Amino acid sequence: MKERQGSVEENREIASGYFSLIVSGDFPTSSPGQFAMVSVSDTFEPFLRRPFGIADQGNNWIRFIYKVQGRGTELLSRLKKGEVLSLITPLGKGFFMEKGRVLLVAGGTGIAPLLYLAQNFEEFVLLYGAKTKSALLREEVEKIIGKAHSLIYTTEDGSYGLKGLLTSHIPEEKFSMAYVAGPYKMMKEFSRIYSGEAQFSFEERMGCGFGVCYSCVVRVKREGKEEYVRSCKEGPVFFGKEVVWI
Repeated sequence: MKERQGSVEENREIASGYFSLIVSGDFPTSSPGQFAMVSVSDTFEPFLRRPFGIADQGNNWIRFIYKVQGRGTELLSRLKKGEVLSLITPLGKGFFMEKGRVLLVAGGTGIAPLLYLAQNFEEFVLLYGAKTKSALLREEVEKIIGKAHSLIYTTEDGSYGLKGLLTSHIPEEKFSMAYVAGPYKMMKEFSRIYSGEAQFSFEERMGCGFGVCYSCVVRVKREGKEEYVRSCKEGPVFFGKEVVWI
């Protein structure tokens, strides 16, 4: 973990309110499921960095996908090519890679870390849901879908794909592992329904991103004892069998 400076190569709106941010620079290699703390302004307004799951990384560049939903991301969306960004990356513990046919489950912006993860599998099923058609990042998803993979879209209003909540359309086949990212309520419901082994990427609010402030705790049960752990340090990825859903 180290603070690095990078230059904005792309900050493009890819759907209504959703942006693809590519930053060039000398960044340490990350694993799928890890994240970065990004300074969205060169002033103290806002003061805190923002956490973003890593959507992809290559030689001398790193990519994020984010939704504008507050002061920080609104400022971030204004950045132009060539402007400088400060990143602390990579942070946290990522996904444990399982062999075989796997299930990827993404709700909303939870698709970002799964785009990076999907590149590591030869065969997978992607279940991806959002509230409405305009919130589905279909162009991004279809870049990673090939003949060996299948894709299930869902929208709550039925404007695209299957109608209803994502958790109403979980495939019945068996998978070696399910990887889940998205809103807490969606992940909790998935955990209640799904009987197989799963890993969950939590989107907790973070202050520091490296375990000092304890603002991002997740409740887990280990060796018969319940405790709160830091999602930025011990996570953000946890196995479903250890999570105590609140």
